[in-house]
Amino acid sequence: MRLEIESIDIQAVRPGTHTGVSDHVLYINLKELEEIILRDERILSVELNVTSPGEPVRIVNVVDVIQPRCKLGHEKEDFPGYLGKLVIAGQGKTRSLRGIAVVLSNSFSKRLYSSVIDMFGLGADRGIYGKMQNLVIHPIPAEGVEERAFETALKVAGLKIAVYLARSSVGTSPDQVEIFDLDIPLVLSQNRGSLPRIVYYYQIHTPQHDYKGIGDPMLYGRDVTDLMPTLLHPNEILDGALVSTHTIRKMETYSIQNHPLILELYKRHGKELWFAGTVIGVATVDPIQRQRMANMVGNLIANYLGADGAILTKVHGGMPHVDISMVGEACEALGVKTTVFVNFGHSVGTRSDSLLFDTEVLNAVVNLGQTLERIGLPRPGDLKILGGTSETLVYNPEFKQKAGDPVLEVEGMFLAGLYNHLGGAKIIACEY
Repeated sequence: MRLEIESIDIQAVRPGTHTGVSDHVLYINLKELEEIILRDERILSVELNVTSPGEPVRIVNVVDVIQPRCKLGHEKEDFPGYLGKLVIAGQGKTRSLRGIAVVLSNSFSKRLYSSVIDMFGLGADRGIYGKMQNLVIHPIPAEGVEERAFETALKVAGLKIAVYLARSSVGTSPDQVEIFDLDIPLVLSQNRGSLPRIVYYYQIHTPQHDYKGIGDPMLYGRDVTDLMPTLLHPNEILDGALVSTHTIRKMETYSIQNHPLILELYKRHGKELWFAGTVIGVATVDPIQRQRMANMVGNLIANYLGADGAILTKVHGGMPHVDISMVGEACEALGVKTTVFVNFGHSVGTRSDSLLFDTEVLNAVVNLGQTLERIGLPRPGDLKILGGTSETLVYNPEFKQKAGDPVLEVEGMFLAGLYNHLGGAKIIACEY
């Protein structure tokens, strides 16, 4: 499977009479974008704002961030199953805009969890999105629209605008073309003694985050709560088969599109290792199902893909630690060496206290940082808030705080772009 991603670097965003790219500047006609969004009868109106690094702007109620991308030559296959027609992603050419993100803000959902993006100060320094140009979409639901239907409408709006922006650059020469060409049958035919075969296990979901007990669409437009372990080509993940759910807790879509671990494995493929593919799976609350899933993952990795080693990542949450440890044990029992990526679940105690599993066979553990570490974000005097107001409540488990408070104390997992359980975190947890 071969995928080409053509990227254009966007250095500035300006209003224009039409939407398009010229000399690394993205010109946006907000009226065009508004008309696209309001074609969905579930949305009554929408606020659209563009913000740049260094501005005294705080974006609240952030539920997803998406990189503008579109398929070239296959215009109806963008984000297949969710937006475009149902085809296999990961093939052909994709146009991508770098340095800009589409930010989705939902102030009407009653979910507890949403994130914050600061375009200034410490928040911008810690997260990645405060360093980008951002187009913020904050819609208002039409009367009588059910909450979860509105959440889906917002996601569809974000994906449509991401495609529209990327397609506006067609005709402009890309700054970089990246080729992701991985023939897994050929890899499996290689001499196993030449380079180690490495498989990536991607735990994409845990049902403990299913709002009202209902899974959100995320894989080819469907929910994955009851998904059995599945072989997926890594190109599919990079190219829109998988998106974030309606909460940012499982990683924003932007990070999935730029999956750090998959990109790193591609860089080393054929040099230090054979990248032998990806297995995706979900965590479970059922102990019997947990063992069944672990056994099936181990079987796919060892006996179908013939892996010598496996890298395992988990979704946010404490319970998925148990699932990922059992997957690791199943792999090790079949002779596959594992490396497990974990985050730490509390901000006190030792690093070992935070692992939530204890097994001698899992002796290669990568520290992805402390997600619950609190960060104080002072507000400037001229703060502008997008996606809400100064009275918007920002989630904190111990006390209520508002977006316009003099100091906003936010846990790291709720500062969008700081924490990344896919291997791209720029923080670690240190023990003193």
